[in-house]
Amino acid sequence: MPSLSHQWLLLWAARKMAADGYQPIGFDGESPQGNIWNNLPAPFEVYNVRPDACGIAPDSGDLALCEAKTANDLSNSHTLRQFRIFGQLLQRANSKLCQLYVAVPYSAIHQLDSTLARLNLVNSKNIVRLHIPDCFLVDNINEQ
Repeated sequence: MPSLSHQWLLLWAARKMAADGYQPIGFDGESPQGNIWNNLPAPFEVYNVRPDACGIAPDSGDLALCEAKTANDLSNSHTLRQFRIFGQLLQRANSKLCQLYVAVPYSAIHQLDSTLARLNLVNSKNIVRLHIPDCFLVDNINEQ
């Protein structure tokens, strides 16, 4: 079960993806204020890993993926595999890289930099980074 902080990060990533013109088609779990997105099916798997959310640009059919990562998740093997796959995923129709939206707490920016550098993705133009202020993520004092 994802933490409340994770689900807030996911909501921020999905909102940015939608603001950039992608129609959400998959959303994992429920987020506070997720509204109709909370009723979407889970995203599809890509090479045995699943993004937290996904969307399609109605005009071009381009694909976008979202990942929400808490500080504790940024260096684990699952995250490394997801970023390795999603950060280099090509569209079938046009061989463009898929957009990857990554939302992290502001306090974890350096950890994200380190993880992306480790995977040679730190300068990837298809990765949209969202640094969400920590105070927007914790709903109660005990949530980590």
